[in-house]
Amino acid sequence: MTYTPHRATTIRVLDPDDDGVDEWALRWRARIWVGGGVFVALALITFGIWAVATADRPAGGPAVIRGLPAAGPADAAPGGFGMRVRNVRCGVSAIGPDGLEQRAAGQFCLLDVRVTNNGLEPELFDSAAQRVYDTNGAAYAVADEAAVFLNDDSPTLLDEIEPGSSVNGVLPFDVPKNAQLSEVSLNGSSATPGIRMSLPTAD
Repeated sequence: MTYTPHRATTIRVLDPDDDGVDEWALRWRARIWVGGGVFVALALITFGIWAVATADRPAGGPAVIRGLPAAGPADAAPGGFGMRVRNVRCGVSAIGPDGLEQRAAGQFCLLDVRVTNNGLEPELFDSAAQRVYDTNGAAYAVADEAAVFLNDDSPTLLDEIEPGSSVNGVLPFDVPKNAQLSEVSLNGSSATPGIRMSLPTAD
């Protein structure tokens, strides 16, 4: 007679918090949800940036900025600067030396300006923050690369301006061929709303 040891019945202890789902699977699901949420957020941000960058831009045309504040008093000087527009010239198709010229999508309108630093410290005049408005209320930004070619004299509008000093310069704007400019906005920086003033009639 062979003796077979008695085997005790295996008893499984159940965790009251265990719903039968593997802990690894739970962690994997959580990572999927988090990753999916991050992807959706990035997609929405990307779409928002694309929408802003392409809004109000005609095919092949200049950038247009809308929704800027209405004109304010013309006697203020944001950031310690004062600006006087001496002349407006439109109808320019290209700016710069041969082979490096910047061509307008529409036409370049050039503002001959005199900028004065009314502050107590040397400051850079942020030419890229300036805007012009047409008679329909659309605003246009400075054409940065064209501005470099137009302001190569010394002292230049792109350098620091000493307190009490004035510098002559040119601000170029790429606008539609049929645009009629009516106002310019003097901005201490791109973060300020600016002060709008009437422009002289373009030549």
